[in-house]
Amino acid sequence: MSNALAGTEFPRKYLKPEADFGEWATAQPYFQELCERPIASQAALEQWLLDVSELEAAFEEEGSRRYTAMTCQTDDPERQQRFMHYVENVAPKAEPWRDRIRRKFVEHAGQFDLPKKRYEVLIRSARNTIELYREENIPLLVEDQKLKTEQQQITGAMTVPWDGEELTLQQLARYLEEPDRAVRERAWRLGAERFSKDFAALDAIYSKMVALRHQVATNAGCRDFRQYAFRAYERFDYTPEDCLAFHDAIEKVVLPAAQQLAAERRSNLKVPTLRPWDMAVDPEGRPPLRPFETDGQLADGCSRIFHRVDGELGQIFDTLRTRDQLDLASRKGKAPGGYQVNYAEQRVPFIFMNAVGTEGDVRTLLHEGGHAFHSWACRQEPLLAYRGAPIEFAEVASMGMECLALPHTDAFFGPDQDRATKRFFEKIVQFFPFMACIDAFQHHVYTHVEDGVEGWKDYWQQLTRRFAPEVDVSGLEHHNRHGWQKKLHIFEVPFYYVEYGIAQLGALQVWLNAQKDYAQAVAQYRHALSLGGSRPLPELFAAAGCRFDFSEKTLRPLIDAVMEKIGRA
Repeated sequence: MSNALAGTEFPRKYLKPEADFGEWATAQPYFQELCERPIASQAALEQWLLDVSELEAAFEEEGSRRYTAMTCQTDDPERQQRFMHYVENVAPKAEPWRDRIRRKFVEHAGQFDLPKKRYEVLIRSARNTIELYREENIPLLVEDQKLKTEQQQITGAMTVPWDGEELTLQQLARYLEEPDRAVRERAWRLGAERFSKDFAALDAIYSKMVALRHQVATNAGCRDFRQYAFRAYERFDYTPEDCLAFHDAIEKVVLPAAQQLAAERRSNLKVPTLRPWDMAVDPEGRPPLRPFETDGQLADGCSRIFHRVDGELGQIFDTLRTRDQLDLASRKGKAPGGYQVNYAEQRVPFIFMNAVGTEGDVRTLLHEGGHAFHSWACRQEPLLAYRGAPIEFAEVASMGMECLALPHTDAFFGPDQDRATKRFFEKIVQFFPFMACIDAFQHHVYTHVEDGVEGWKDYWQQLTRRFAPEVDVSGLEHHNRHGWQKKLHIFEVPFYYVEYGIAQLGALQVWLNAQKDYAQAVAQYRHALSLGGSRPLPELFAAAGCRFDFSEKTLRPLIDAVMEKIGRA
């Protein structure tokens, strides 16, 4: 068996203990039995749902573990083969059976008087998925996943020589924080040149992805992939037009704040213009913050912070460490980025990241820790569908934890805590225009498929002029045209990025709540996490003490509060 189930806290009740879901022959009889089982009462329907959840959790965990193993070492052919075997030969075969299961659920939900509050979200989701499902899309989605794996192999293999060492691009990024401008420029150009060697390959992969995704959308009766993605992500509470209005509000409210900070940075650095290698360095010329040296020290410090936020959260994080559920350090062959995945059957989160000793690494582990606490808070929920939350609120869990941790980051920064806090809020201001860039780019790509990759790159350059006018890219236009390639979400989870902006507004509301009553803010945060995905998105925000709104009305006072905080730090 690929996952050790002996001694699990959640023993199998429906599935055989020895059943290995790495092969379709094991899973198929269970899917078939669930499709064919007679359901004669509400109690029988609810038990059937529990059995469906148990099967799906085991099936999902198998895929998650193989994905994690592959991303932890993308240059291991055996790990890649195991993951691709699952992607190509196991997971797709479940989709027609899942469609039958969803249809059976909706049919019987109409026959029995299921409690509305308990099941309304599940029923809405099932109906939506039924409407989108097309069997002819299964091989297209498999091909899309294969392209994602190819992209990860390319980026995971990127290394550069630096003073006798071979560094990953994540390790090289440390040098963008050095006070010596020549060192920063050298590091930036070295990384950019290495990335540029794969521009053409990544262009080709993305072009294939866009074509596949457009075909998936049209097969499902949608006019384009944007419409399909909004439905697939179950964005029931806002529209593409709301997102475009959010971009406009960011341009109106946040961009002036970002430009104010950029003007101060340019003045402090005493440079005529800000170049890409001037954006991460301390503007007052101080050495970069290096809050830890080893991944063990990173985990130790975050453990102390989590214990200060809430003792039980600290214990949960310590449990993850003892269960070896963290892979934190950057190394050759490891996929870039960071994520948290929940092993659905054992109901234990796993955290993946690429730490190299920077201030940003601390924020990343606090962020992914928030996701892990979200997963843990829902682990007693019997229905798998409710053990996850809408992405917009899942990111409140992570970003909210970053905000709740702020008073305790002296565990890493000591006397430099104010400096680190100021940088934290500056990055939030810088983030909103960047988020708008990434989101607007995808809106354009998937509604202008016919433009092709060169047209999309033209639009990306327009967006960077709109949302990052303070950065001088003269002479670097070729690199700027491909800047979107460095954002893995564009390849791996298309249209998943505006959620960070929406969630950041929720997290900032958690932060302001904590200024008034820290204990109550933490309690509200934890209560909201415990709801998982069992309630609609606006209710999850409300449970955390936040308003679900990303219009100028909500954005402006939050940015005003952030700028006031920056001025005081």
